[in-house]
Formats: sequence, structure tokens, C-alpha cells
Amino acid sequence: MLLLAALFGAAGGGCSWIDEQERDCPETISVTCTLNLVSNKEEEMDDMLGSEHDRPVRAALEDYLTGVFVRSVHDVDLLFYDQRRRGKMILHQTEVMDAEQSVFSLQLPASDYRVGGVANRSAIPALSLENEESEYTLALVQGLSEQSYAHPTAVFGARKRMLVRDQSEEQRYDVNFSMANAAAALIINRDSCDVKRFWATYEGLADSFRVVDSAYRFDRRALVKTDVIDVAPFTGSDSDDSVETDTGSWIFDSFWTRWNKTPLMVCGVGFPSPTMSSEIIGTFSKIWTINLYVTLQDESTTLSQIYIGKPLNAGHLLIVKGWLRADGSFTATPEHAPYNPDPGGPDNPEPGPEPPVPPEPATDSIVAGVHILINWTPGAQYNPDFE
Repeated sequence: MLLLAALFGAAGGGCSWIDEQERDCPETISVTCTLNLVSNKEEEMDDMLGSEHDRPVRAALEDYLTGVFVRSVHDVDLLFYDQRRRGKMILHQTEVMDAEQSVFSLQLPASDYRVGGVANRSAIPALSLENEESEYTLALVQGLSEQSYAHPTAVFGARKRMLVRDQSEEQRYDVNFSMANAAAALIINRDSCDVKRFWATYEGLADSFRVVDSAYRFDRRALVKTDVIDVAPFTGSDSDDSVETDTGSWIFDSFWTRWNKTPLMVCGVGFPSPTMSSEIIGTFSKIWTINLYVTLQDESTTLSQIYIGKPLNAGHLLIVKGWLRADGSFTATPEHAPYNPDPGGPDNPEPGPEPPVPPEPATDSIVAGVHILINWTPGAQYNPDFE
């Protein structure tokens, strides 16, 4: 009789003991979610697109990336894993943030938690949050198909250890989110090539992101479809390197060599590449690959597999430049010397000083090598949407 009374008394108290070290009573906590955008975007733009003739290219790329390198997000997912219950998930809370920083009030039983966080997931249809039951398997996965569209914006990840104490006052915790995807742009001089259409995919990037330790996985072949970015024609310049011709402004530049045709550009946003070389092809160290398809006026298509020897890191922008040959193949080094703009310009050159020789490939070039397939024909993996 006394034993029953004691049990009823414990139940009527409102909180029951789970074990001697933990109570099942909710404690009020405040979680401050803050975006931590660490990006090299401006430095990469200045280095690769910092000259006068790059103005229209830079403007087009800046416009495309406006929604990618963002400083505010719409929504956050917070998943709490109880370390005293063998990492069992206690709570999955989804909140609308619409800001760079926001504070949420939650109630949790006092315990030791590891928190996984994802921000902006709803804005990227290609990504899904999977394996939520365990902190060690919680991951953002880029679909099940081999091909996926470029991410339209940034996605952020976070992890945090929280010791929620058993006490009456509100407890505050900070969770910092870092960008988990990255962007890469390919810019091409096409003066030597008559292009009808073109498209590109990125290969060798991660297919999933494990939240608990910010680790990327490369379990399967994943192709990211890039977006073609329209570049406005160059409209003239006050620079001494610009020469007016009957066909428009011709630019004399040691990199582009000339610019009678508006350059081509694609950009894609996806998960990062590995940080180190994944394969040695001949003397080249390949980390990831750009597959560039160029269709000429005669409907023949050339595939250039561009091996990139520099990693694509999370939160970063990487810009790759190059030229097209007449057959549509890609080269990282121009085949001819820069034209001499003085005195006649490219359309009516007059004898003058010997033009400089074509530059040698830089030893630290981003492009580690190119494999070319002329008259490429669509196979089982061809997808017309790339166009």
C-alpha cells in the first residue's frame, strides 16, 4: 500500500526520472543560428576577370552568382541527437529564418546533445536530407540519378555540441553555419571557332555531404549540369588596349589575344571536389573534370574532357579560361600569338615589330590536361536538356 502511494506521488510530480543522471523535463533554450559565409568570390573575380575587356563577362557572372553566394537563408533544420541515449534523435525542428542571423526558442530535456544543422535546403530540389535516425549517417544527398541540375543557391551546414543543463533559467547556444557547396565557371574564347551550340557538365564532385563531421562522400558518379550564361557584347572602351574597327571593338590582350566574338560561358554550382588528385593520367594530376560539348555549324560535335588540377573548395568560386580551336576542341593555351594592334588592327595588319610568341602553359595552370573526342555522337548518357 505504501509502495503504490509512492508511485502515484512520483507520477503526479509532472516529471519522471529516466535514470539517475537525466530528467525527462523540458528545459527552455535559445539557439542562435548565424551564417558564416567564407568565400573567395571577389578575389577570384579580380584575379581572373579584373581587366577592362573582362567587364561584360564579369557583369554576367556577377548577376548569375547573386543568388548563390548569399548572406541570408530562408529555412533551417536543426536535429538534436542525445549522447546519453546512444545518439538517439530527440527532435527535428524546422524554422523559417529569412535572415543572416536568427534566434529560436526550444524546449528539450536536460542532457548532452550533438546538433546537426542544415540551412536553405528547401531552395535546392536536387538535395534531400536523409538517414536522420543517426547523427553518423545524417547527410545531404544529391538525388539518386547520375545527373543533376546545378544548385540555384547556397546550402549551409553546421554541427554543435550542446550540454543542456537542468536549471530554471534560459540557456543560450550559438550554431554557426558554413557554406557546403561551391561554384565553378568556364569562360571560352571562340574567335577561331564557328559554334552553333554548346553545353558542359562537371564530373568528379561529391554526391553527398555528411553533416556530423562536414565530410563529403564520392560513392557514385555524379554529373552536375551547368547553366549557359549569356554575355553582352563589348561596347567599347577608353583603354589604350581597345581599337575601334568597322565590326566593333577589337581588344588587344595578352590572354585573350583578340575578341571579335563574344566569349562563351557556363557556370555550375554543386558539392566540392576532392582536395587531392584522384587520378594520374600520363603526366597530369586530375582532381575533377569538365566535360565540354561543342557543336559546329555542320552538326558535328566535339567532346573535350578538361582535367582540372585545382580543387573546388566549399564556399569558393573557381574560374577556368581557355580557347576553342576550329574543330571545337578546347585548349588551355592559344595556338597563335597575340595580334599586333598597331598600326592597322587585326583586319588590316601592316608590317611591324615581330609579334610575341604564344605563351607557354603555366606550370601552375588550373587545367592539368585535355582529352579530345572529335565527332562525338550521343550515347546512352546523352541528355538533350544539357543544351
